[in-house]
Amino acid sequence: MIYQDFDPCPLCGASGQTPYANCTDFTVSKESYTLMRCPSCGVVYTLDPPSEQDMQRYDKLNLKLGLGDAPKSLTGKLYYHVRARMLGKKARIIETHAYRTSGSLLNYGAKTGFFSHRMERRGWKVTSVERYHEERQFSLEMFHHRMIDVPEMDSLHAGTFDVITMWHVFEHVHHPHELLDRFYELLRPGGVLVMACPNICSTDAMYYGPYWAAYDVPRHLWHFNPSSLCQLLHRHGFTLMHHEKLPYDCFYISILSERHLRHKMAFLRGMMEGLRCWRISITQRGKSSSLVYVFRKRKETE
Repeated sequence: MIYQDFDPCPLCGASGQTPYANCTDFTVSKESYTLMRCPSCGVVYTLDPPSEQDMQRYDKLNLKLGLGDAPKSLTGKLYYHVRARMLGKKARIIETHAYRTSGSLLNYGAKTGFFSHRMERRGWKVTSVERYHEERQFSLEMFHHRMIDVPEMDSLHAGTFDVITMWHVFEHVHHPHELLDRFYELLRPGGVLVMACPNICSTDAMYYGPYWAAYDVPRHLWHFNPSSLCQLLHRHGFTLMHHEKLPYDCFYISILSERHLRHKMAFLRGMMEGLRCWRISITQRGKSSSLVYVFRKRKETE
């Protein structure tokens, strides 16, 4: 059924949006949200999310996981362990596909600065952007790394950066067109944009349906598959160079999804389902829970 009375797609402007799923904010508010799918560009988006100003009260989980307290739950310990292991992998992805082991890097949505700190230690000049004061302050105290707030990006000069990164950030952005245009300006010719996003075509997304933890409404405004994301980036002057799976996300997301379902032994069940999803992703990368994409800035004449 096509709902003609809904507003046009916020990304491409096409009409004829169709309901995709009804999801609940299991983490904070317990509110329900409708996901809509655009038949033209293929993006799925959260209908009527909170404003950018009101979103902070929904971001309690991000602040809890980021500020350095020792994790108490088994899931929290797993999250911290995997984050530490993935810092090196993320650095290797960048250095392999940017064809350089040093340079100027903009880390947008830097959270508490662990990745920014790792890249500085590897010899990169890092500028970090983070909207929340608590996380900027943590980075300053923990790593002596000063981050800037989002409005301070206006002072950055065009053609400054070799690499721009967003690690599970783009799905949170209220104004994606404006941000991608700004990234295009800030990158040097041939610079790369690296981003990680959940994949709504993944095995675990299909299995858990509206209980899939990576829908994470209302914090996630956009829900991409590889095709819809690449189509959007192409419109803004970027060409896909490479994409690969994030190998541990399927385990963490499956555990959280089992908790959403209130299943007994959620951790064990999630680990087992995560293992099944991981095995499938070995031969079918497009079914991975999350994917890392490396885009190259095209020349204006391309």
